[in-house]
Amino acid sequence: MGQQVFESGLREALAESEADWDVRWLNVGSMRTADKTTRRLPMRLADSFGRSLLGRLGYGHADVVHRLDLRLPPAGPGRPEVLTVHDCAPWRYPDEGRIPPHARADVAHARVVTAPSAFAAGEIAELLGRQDVAVIPNGVDTALLDVRPDLVLARRLGLPRTFVLHAGGASQRKNLGALAAAWRLVQTERSDVGLALCGPRDPRRDAAFADIDGAHLLGRLPRWDLLGLMAAAAAIVVPSRYEGFGLPVLEAMAVGAPVVAARAGALPEACGDAGLLVEPTTQGLAGGLIRVLSDPTLAVDLTQRGRRRAAVRDWMTVARSYLRIYQSVLG
Repeated sequence: MGQQVFESGLREALAESEADWDVRWLNVGSMRTADKTTRRLPMRLADSFGRSLLGRLGYGHADVVHRLDLRLPPAGPGRPEVLTVHDCAPWRYPDEGRIPPHARADVAHARVVTAPSAFAAGEIAELLGRQDVAVIPNGVDTALLDVRPDLVLARRLGLPRTFVLHAGGASQRKNLGALAAAWRLVQTERSDVGLALCGPRDPRRDAAFADIDGAHLLGRLPRWDLLGLMAAAAAIVVPSRYEGFGLPVLEAMAVGAPVVAARAGALPEACGDAGLLVEPTTQGLAGGLIRVLSDPTLAVDLTQRGRRRAAVRDWMTVARSYLRIYQSVLG
């Protein structure tokens, strides 16, 4: 999902950068973790009084610690910390996981807090009280610009010649109920078009689309298979009511697919002028999809704008922004 793509993209770009920094990447897990590449910590203490010492001892020596998850213990006393917060979804939606009890204090004490969008920064300010959040938009792997449509895979999965694709989770904020209702309207005008739904199996998605003609529940796909399908799609739809950034938008643009996205959360920032923004309602989503499916000139224009936007949003740019922040916290 988005956070994992961010971590992978940043890690590779930092490794390839020519900056005079020794960057050590540390995967952290509980004592039950079997992966030998993971630093095992007694995570039951991560919410305890001694959590700061747990981070100090567990992370080892470093001049700067960049923490990528609020659920992990902080860097420890006397050591500057950069903290990335992707969004505040758990505060807004009850099905988005546990709220870390020390989140507000951690956000207050970090030397620098970063977010991938102005929307996410505003959420951090409102809900966690930190006003000076540095906004560093996410990037995209430039290799995606060379992805070609995987029509063979599309046929093997039983998709029709023309299809729309949605990739992501099925939690409340993903707004799949509105997409399901919108797709019924799309089908009344374009019964030849299919809807491909990719993501971890979830009973909420299954229930929403169980009786809808033209909906294909594909489950979780290998990343490059998914990207090939995205490139083959007539459009990518992102109906979410809340996103801290919306990486599927940028990835769809990179592979050359027109984007129809909800005018909500950080999606307008991710899209810029290269996506068709619609209201996150049944009528709004249906109208946007029908418009893109019925107007080849619009689809081509969105594709061209999207590729130009993705081409300048690489992970190396993101890495350089973080390297400047690392340097700044050392004074």
